[in-house]
Amino acid sequence: HLLMLDGNPIVVDCGLGVTRGIADQGVPLAAIRHIFITHLHSDHYLELGPLLHTAWTAGLSETVDIWGPEGLNAYWDFFIKSMQADIDLRIADEGRPDLRDLVRMYVLDAGDVDFPGAVQVRAMRVDHPPLTDTFALSFQTNETHVVFSSDTAYFPRLAEFAKGADLLIHEAMLVDA
Repeated sequence: HLLMLDGNPIVVDCGLGVTRGIADQGVPLAAIRHIFITHLHSDHYLELGPLLHTAWTAGLSETVDIWGPEGLNAYWDFFIKSMQADIDLRIADEGRPDLRDLVRMYVLDAGDVDFPGAVQVRAMRVDHPPLTDTFALSFQTNETHVVFSSDTAYFPRLAEFAKGADLLIHEAMLVDA
């Protein structure tokens, strides 16, 4: 998902197609500064590395802050290791800044998120067994309030968390599953 608040693109989850989806909206990939990963199922973070690498090859030169559950940093470390030869070559050949220095990872937990600027961000743990670190997210400015449910089973507390939101983006699951 791509959320534009106060002119800043915020990416929520990075499943397959996120890079193309952002580009198709006319948002320069190099403008991405904030990414949230709601939980560690592949359809929510599989394309995080390729998104950042593609943004970097498109001119990303400023820090990107990423919030996600414990363990997301292991994915990032392995992605960077898998791309080490390409990263090192582009630094030497093209003079790019080191991608490894442009990413700051933060462990997401329930409560207020230390987010820069006027956007207030809150996270709430939801019910998505067998995972325990799955988070709904609330983004609020003086004018706009958007809530992402993440994947969740029936969870009545989500209604209170999303109360008053202008938009609730609620993921759904097949009953048989």
